[in-house]
Amino acid sequence: MARTMAQDGRRSWRKTALSTIVGGLVGAGAMAAMLSLAGTALLDAMGPSRVALAAVGLIYLLIAAMVGFGVAAPRAGAKVLNVADAEELRDDRANLLFSTIVMALLGATLLLLALARGPGFAAGVVSAGVAFATLALMLAGGALASWLWRDRFDELGRQLGLEGASWSFYVSWIVLTVWGAADFLGLGATLTAIDAVTVSAAALLLGSFVAIGRRGMMVR
Repeated sequence: MARTMAQDGRRSWRKTALSTIVGGLVGAGAMAAMLSLAGTALLDAMGPSRVALAAVGLIYLLIAAMVGFGVAAPRAGAKVLNVADAEELRDDRANLLFSTIVMALLGATLLLLALARGPGFAAGVVSAGVAFATLALMLAGGALASWLWRDRFDELGRQLGLEGASWSFYVSWIVLTVWGAADFLGLGATLTAIDAVTVSAAALLLGSFVAIGRRGMMVR
């Protein structure tokens, strides 16, 4: 029995390692492609804050792409995603598809914000009004869809959502409070409005991973 448990544990860790490697390679490739397409001039004009926001948006899009791949091809997706088997992907297809769409829309909106024209960034590809309207529609639509979809998730899913939201708040509150205080006191880098958006979006992802990890669901 102990040998069986040890073998299962090794298989779980190998799968987690494979998922991490694949995700890292895909992320590195996507980032290299984005840098190549953007060009040095645009990246210099964007500045660190906009580049950081674009990077977070790209991470959301990559996660959406990987989960979407698992939904479209459960057998292949089960080998790289953190699921027990292909059947789990098939059984939870509707919820995963909903999550994929939300993640993709959020990632695209963050990228749009990062590339929108604004004070000090005339090279933006879209106007500030378009970017803000897109953000408002995405938030309103996401909130409405989440409310309408709430009964489709089981008790564990709802609990993970609440725990992830709590951890996201803790992380963003600590980071923004410390960063804001350091800026106010002249002790650190300037905290801009776009930095607050980036931290909040990144904390949302980090909080979800913390909630999942605390329940031992990162390795399966």
